[in-house]
Amino acid sequence: MTNIIITLLFAVIMGGGQIILSFAAKDLFPEAGFSIKAALFSHWLWLGIFIYAAALILWIYILSRFDIRYAYPISATAIFFAAIFQSIIQKTYPGGSYWFGLTVVIIGLSILSLNKNI
Repeated sequence: MTNIIITLLFAVIMGGGQIILSFAAKDLFPEAGFSIKAALFSHWLWLGIFIYAAALILWIYILSRFDIRYAYPISATAIFFAAIFQSIIQKTYPGGSYWFGLTVVIIGLSILSLNKNI
């Protein structure tokens, strides 16, 4: 059970990182095109890099403790967390088909978790 919680924490971090990088993208690619200066001084980009570095360390830890056949699908729930964070922070709401697809993913993860070896 601890492995699942740690992997879900990884997914939350990755989902949050995606929102941070979406802010960075607006800094890096303004209407005038890519800006190196903006890349160097974008606090969103550096925060996103930091979050992804932390997530990478956590992911390596997860892989050392957890079977990748189970860890990888659970980590895919990052798309769910990204959608939730986007809805809360950016007030942008995915449509019904998106939520239906996520429901299918959650059902699949629940079926995977029935295995007692997790």
